[in-house]
Amino acid sequence: MASATKIRPPFVWLGRYTVPISTTLVLAIGAFFRFYQLSTLPPGLYQGTATLGLQAAGLAEHGKFIAMNATNGYAPLWVWLQALSVKFFGHTSLALHLWPALLGTLAIPATWLWARSWFGIRVAWLASLLVAITPWAVMLSRNGQSAAVIPLLVPLTLWLATLVRRRPSLWRYVALAATLTLDLLSGPIGWLLVLLVLATGAIWLLREKPLRAITKPRLVGAAGLAAGIGLFGYLAGTSADALKHLPTASGLTASLSTLGGNLGRTLLMFNVRGDENYRHNLAGEPMLNAFVGLMLVAGLLVGISRLHERRYQVAIAFTFIMLLPALLTTAGVPNAARAAGALPFVLVLAAIGISYMLELWYTTFPINSAARASGQAAVILLLALTLFQGYTQYFRAWAGSSEVYAAYNEGSAQIAANLQTDKFKGERYLVASKDEQPVVAFLNPGKIPYQAIQAQDIAGLPIPAVNRQFMITSTSRDESVKILKIKFPGGVLRPHYSSFNQAEIYYTYEVAK
Repeated sequence: MASATKIRPPFVWLGRYTVPISTTLVLAIGAFFRFYQLSTLPPGLYQGTATLGLQAAGLAEHGKFIAMNATNGYAPLWVWLQALSVKFFGHTSLALHLWPALLGTLAIPATWLWARSWFGIRVAWLASLLVAITPWAVMLSRNGQSAAVIPLLVPLTLWLATLVRRRPSLWRYVALAATLTLDLLSGPIGWLLVLLVLATGAIWLLREKPLRAITKPRLVGAAGLAAGIGLFGYLAGTSADALKHLPTASGLTASLSTLGGNLGRTLLMFNVRGDENYRHNLAGEPMLNAFVGLMLVAGLLVGISRLHERRYQVAIAFTFIMLLPALLTTAGVPNAARAAGALPFVLVLAAIGISYMLELWYTTFPINSAARASGQAAVILLLALTLFQGYTQYFRAWAGSSEVYAAYNEGSAQIAANLQTDKFKGERYLVASKDEQPVVAFLNPGKIPYQAIQAQDIAGLPIPAVNRQFMITSTSRDESVKILKIKFPGGVLRPHYSSFNQAEIYYTYEVAK
């Protein structure tokens, strides 16, 4: 599947150091986008990540293992990874964001290897850069969701499958079997990827007789994959009750009208209006900027024009099939996290579009070196602007949005921090919704005792024999304060303010005995 183009990538003047230097530069940029300010951005935890953190902590500290459920995205691999992080880095938001950042960084060289094996080195360089700087990929690499592993596993799986197809060897079969096992342990998107790879492999076996020969490497690889499927089957068996609720938990739709609307919104999310969830995106901004979005359209057109080549057939088919988890849901459509499986394909297609534009320019000016250089310089400038736009969208616009701080439960995170520093003597109560309580529970793992209740539970509390402090989130404030002033008159209500915008984010109500 090597590219037939003769045009070399930017920075070719570096000679034999072109590949190592350019790929190292792209990797460094991607690592910066993922690790810079990671301890403060995102500015807290949201309920799903915090609940997953509690599961991981239970495994790390007490050996309490939960294989698959909606909280961990039916991805036991994610619980295992986060348990390691909690074990070494404690109950902090940073601990739950380290693995996503690391795996998101590793997705960059994985994309480079896969894209090079299918479309050549220039597309590989462009695609890996887009993975490094595109806000969609960056946000998935920083927010703690199990979807963060998918942009790594997709290109890694396809690259290893390509190696096995072209130059089979024992270690390649073993590596592919191990990676397919990781896919199975990474939730429904990983399951879909395994089905696609195995189905494609089966089609090739039927078409090409030499592939059917039984060899030792193939037997070992098959045995490894069988072991992985067996492990997955065992874990699925222990999680049978949770798996029964997968359709409901995933918000799967059975309505054709809903599916049609989802298709339109999902396809438009790349260039028109994207995910409106501040955990995944900024205020419905398109998932791709104008330049990359147009190049995606160009890449699709190039792929359609070259459908006689198997690599384009597979790339386009896999792109739309990997969008199915986003299409078959009623949960916040378009949903950038559920479209994570399509992200590598989308960015590779955009890279193909950029590469094709360069080819057209070079064909127009086959001899004029100044014109050829100006075309390449224009593309480099547009990529530099894409990098700048990615930085400003995440570290300026997104990080400076008050909705982000609400989405990541800044108030609950500050309550957990206050528990560690406030020297209040007496009983403490956290008055918060069920979605907010796990954030405090994870960030304050029993260090300072408190009781978590909801606003309606206040009325049933006995008259205090000791001092009491009620820590109240902003979402529970009105109902809680109303009941507290009737139940425990004379208490002192104090607001606490956001360090970001000085808004009131939680309250304490102290009652003397």
